[in-house]
Amino acid sequence: MGDVYLCVDVEARRLVVVKWLRAELSTTSEAGRRFRREAELMAGVSLPGVIRVEEWGVDDVGRTWMAMEFVDGLSPSSIIATGDGWSAHRFLDGVARSLDELHGVGVVHRDLKPDNVLLRSSLRGWEPVIIDLGIAKWLAQETATATGSVFGTPYYMSPEQFRDSKHVGPATDRYALAVMVFELLAGRRPFEGRSIPELLRLHLEAPVPALAIPRRLATGILHEGASAKVQPTPQLDVFMRKAMAKEPRQRYHSGAELSAEFRAAALADGVFHEGPPEPLFDPLDRPCLEVAIEGGASQRFDLRHGPLVFGRHESCQVVLASSRLSRFHACIYVHRGRKWVADLMSQNGTFLDGARLTSGVAVPLPRGEQPARLSLYNREVTIQALPG
Repeated sequence: MGDVYLCVDVEARRLVVVKWLRAELSTTSEAGRRFRREAELMAGVSLPGVIRVEEWGVDDVGRTWMAMEFVDGLSPSSIIATGDGWSAHRFLDGVARSLDELHGVGVVHRDLKPDNVLLRSSLRGWEPVIIDLGIAKWLAQETATATGSVFGTPYYMSPEQFRDSKHVGPATDRYALAVMVFELLAGRRPFEGRSIPELLRLHLEAPVPALAIPRRLATGILHEGASAKVQPTPQLDVFMRKAMAKEPRQRYHSGAELSAEFRAAALADGVFHEGPPEPLFDPLDRPCLEVAIEGGASQRFDLRHGPLVFGRHESCQVVLASSRLSRFHACIYVHRGRKWVADLMSQNGTFLDGARLTSGVAVPLPRGEQPARLSLYNREVTIQALPG
């Protein structure tokens, strides 16, 4: 449906994610209407735990685009260990609160899944952020989907969503969240059909299976004997059956209720072991850069204040006077606790310590005190990392 790029807002010194509708898709097509609807409805809306759409428009060749904040994060499964009830609750609580906010302004997500949630750094170590609303339904307005259409990801779709995506409500999002939490706890999804018809049957008819969390993962202690291999979770199993009830009205009625009931069940089953918050990424190593242009004065920048762009345009942080350079030639930025450098699709290329960079593909800057050398066509720049 679209092409997604990590971009730099040069004047504001920030990273943004820009999504373009593919050129072969007309803005009057169903996909085009959904894309434009997402941009129109979410631009300017600021909700906790939901990615922010900054602005949108149509480019010179008629492609619709939208710019969103860049969430520097990791997938939930890469951080939350299987059977970690405390971290699973932190995840559930954050997403559930965001869903309550979305539902409060009339939005149903309809495609909640692990790929659409990232964990980003916060004072508590990390917090979840919903990053994609591509098929969200705005309850108060006519939608772009026809009756009988089905949208979503089958592993996480509610029974009513399989029947008809147009007539779904907030209970559908809470069902998908419960499936995600089941997967985090048990290390597997509740329903693993090999085809869409089989998944449809399981979600519509099959009872929710027991979690069966391996005891060593739930408690950190490996017990002997076959009977001790699985941690009993009777209260969480009851919770899951209600959270994934076949009928929407039989489920929990809000994200806040979902979170409170999960916490109580996890505590009762002994899989809620609170620990100190840990940072998502290591502290940035030597965050300040001294940039020395060959034959000129040096400048100092703090990467915690945003990325650096090199080029001949006056809005660049490092302006290099050369007609052979692109207006925006190369960029240094922070991602996941590391410093990265990328060529910005320049006309004549960028070299890092003698190696040519692939245009648009970032590589990490060397760690430590060793200076790096950037060659931007015929301009040489030395980069020295300094403590903050």
